[in-house]
Amino acid sequence: MTEAEADHSAREDAGNGDEDRGGAGTAERIHPPIGRISDALSFRLVRLVAINERSGGRWSRRVFGLSLNEWRVMGLAHELAPAKAARIGKMLQMDKGQVSRIVQTLVEKGYLVPRPSARDARATILELTETGRALHDRVLAYAAMRNEIVVSALSREECATFMRLLEKVTAYNEDLLERAETGA
Repeated sequence: MTEAEADHSAREDAGNGDEDRGGAGTAERIHPPIGRISDALSFRLVRLVAINERSGGRWSRRVFGLSLNEWRVMGLAHELAPAKAARIGKMLQMDKGQVSRIVQTLVEKGYLVPRPSARDARATILELTETGRALHDRVLAYAAMRNEIVVSALSREECATFMRLLEKVTAYNEDLLERAETGA
């Protein structure tokens, strides 16, 4: 099965086949033709992420002593407070073991405190320490500056459109993944 066929099948499985695009059963393509791997949106996204991770990973370790995944867990612990470890793992597409190792590292560094959930004894709630909150604020300010550099090739309107479309495609694909994993 080709990537296009798999995508079409996935759209149909999600209840979003061709009829949702007003095609009355036509198989109108949305994605430009893929004649080589570098034409695929998924490849281009992975490449952008790899470039950003390589650059971002260096500054994160050098300036703040954090891996990018440590920063992401800290950032989400702050954003989602009170944050469940499982929710952070789901948002980052990490398994429980990987999240657990990162949490342990952040606890050892004094940035994070795990505690059992009052509502669900199986769940762990993550809270930033005072030191963790101060570091979070410094890293977030630096990340904002870095993101300005990353999008500096775009106009303000192009950036807003890109962010909106990225959120739309991400939400749609999260839904597809959820349906595939639950058999819905």
